Amino acid sequence: MDFRQRLYAATFSQNYTEAIWDYGCGMEINHTCISECLDDKAGIIAEISADIDKTHADRLILHGPFTEIHPAAIDWRARDLGMERLNQAYDVAAHFGIKKMVVHTGWMPFIYFKNWQAEKGAQFWQKFMENKPADFTICVENVLEDEPFMLLDMMKQIDDPRIKLCLDIGHAHAMTSAEIPAEEWIQILGPHISHFHLHNNDGTGDDHRPFGEGTMDMVNIIKTIGNYCPEDATLTIESRQCLPCLQWLSEKGYI
Repeated sequence: MDFRQRLYAATFSQNYTEAIWDYGCGMEINHTCISECLDDKAGIIAEISADIDKTHADRLILHGPFTEIHPAAIDWRARDLGMERLNQAYDVAAHFGIKKMVVHTGWMPFIYFKNWQAEKGAQFWQKFMENKPADFTICVENVLEDEPFMLLDMMKQIDDPRIKLCLDIGHAHAMTSAEIPAEEWIQILGPHISHFHLHNNDGTGDDHRPFGEGTMDMVNIIKTIGNYCPEDATLTIESRQCLPCLQWLSEKGYI
């Protein structure tokens, strides 16, 4: 499985400019992750432009804001704030011609019931996409979910092919019991997945370690992705150290 043309490096990772330049990765832009930063649109655009100039990245994905974004919020003001910030991020994506944006589910355990989250999440994301172009896609990412079925429930309630999933395998591994390994998440959600966040951990915390430093079998993870997911699904290295991950991928013959 050679996925060099589907591979991205996250801009929060150490040495990401070197990684993108040396290995020809695309770039997943994290400059809009903190919603408050969107108040300075011109500054964000300047920073992203500088990164593009340094790396010559020709494939871009934007990671939208995740702070205080709660699609299932009971208070309409909270939902409206989230919608406003996400639309600000979309404006940044449109400026650069970016066609794929990652967004978080915003699920909070003990606050929202799972069936409520699935229903309200479906409504929120469909509303967000109402005025977006046909070639723009959002990928809704798991964070605190402790099983994949609530995301599957949400996707069954969505009638918009532009709304997909981003599976963060590190989040899945850290939040899920051993009875539901990351490979099972991939098998259950596979047809709905358009993007992955790849990193490793020991199952006790979201450490964003390199691929070879954790308890997930990354070779089997990649094999499962190949067996269950669309061939054009993209993948971002979200380890805090991206160069060791790229070296690992090269040694294994994936790039």
